[in-house]
Amino acid sequence: MGCCSVSARQAASAGARQDEVELLEIGGSRKWSISEAQSESSLHLRDHVITTETGGNLILDEDEDVQGRIRALNPQAAALWGRTRAELRNFLFAQPIAGWEGESIHSLGEIVWSSLVFMRTCHMEEMSERYLVLFSFQLLILSVDHMQKTFTYQGLIPLAGMSVREVPSDTGCVFEITGSMIESRIISCLSPDEFHIWVLSTRHHIKMANAHCSACPSNILKFLVPCDEPWKKRKLMKYLSYSTILKWEGKPIQHLGPIHYLAMVQVAYVSTGNFVERLLVLFAEDLVFLSIDSERAGIAYEGKLPLAGIQAKEKSALLGRLEFEITGSLMEPILVTCSTAEDYEKCLFHLQKVLVRHGSISPRKTSTL
Repeated sequence: MGCCSVSARQAASAGARQDEVELLEIGGSRKWSISEAQSESSLHLRDHVITTETGGNLILDEDEDVQGRIRALNPQAAALWGRTRAELRNFLFAQPIAGWEGESIHSLGEIVWSSLVFMRTCHMEEMSERYLVLFSFQLLILSVDHMQKTFTYQGLIPLAGMSVREVPSDTGCVFEITGSMIESRIISCLSPDEFHIWVLSTRHHIKMANAHCSACPSNILKFLVPCDEPWKKRKLMKYLSYSTILKWEGKPIQHLGPIHYLAMVQVAYVSTGNFVERLLVLFAEDLVFLSIDSERAGIAYEGKLPLAGIQAKEKSALLGRLEFEITGSLMEPILVTCSTAEDYEKCLFHLQKVLVRHGSISPRKTSTL
């Protein structure tokens, strides 16, 4: 790809883009053998699956009333740790979640549905206990600590681009979530009612998320780039928080915190001088490089550098243009050329402010551009 594959990992992982917004941490939780509920063959991803409307047809009635099923459940019944579902919702918003990263959980909006399930990825043989929380545009995955009665953050998956499949099983309560941006996961619900609520609610909100994303990418992005006006920068910052970013790696972009500044720049290795266009995005702790396709319709992840491990120094006085150099002990020097004096000054300001705050810190190992 030339310039800007600046991630902390050398190769993009198969589940990463927003692609792999997270890696599910299976270890350290209660395990449930597949054979305890259904045969291993009934859960294997190679078996025949029946796709929901997000990928085909679903056995379940399209017009089934999800809210009716929810109302049919006893609202006073204990869902987990002696707490009702409503009490658990309040608990999620009021108590800290171990391992939580980035902005508050309140930023995800209202909870649509939540329950205890058993889950595994396509690489696992055993199911692990998880508490899933469905929001309007994301699916939150939490592990549970029954001794401490606490949750631990395991990942946040965007619903846009996802599909849901019912997996034939002895219990009839198993479905798969998959998509081009996420690693496939098999989910087993504890009851038929919860299964129907999960499948129908998730399918409905996938439609909403897809409509929300498709309403703006190709129509709005082309007007926001090259983000040469303040209002365009503000709109583009918001756009990045909910849009699909191809090839994304690591924790979700929402969990990097608020964007401090962004600019369209030209980037190249010092050794080659072959410049390519990139969108430079500055967070409190990270510098992210994104590419935008020639039609100005899609954004792709190109890499990330920890600000504590890099330095930025001015080159414009020597070269007579708006250019600075990014260096680090574990990376090849990078040249960044800005198109305006404002972008140049603000990028340097934010990069050098981090250097002052952290002082001399050994950088984490990063791959080169």
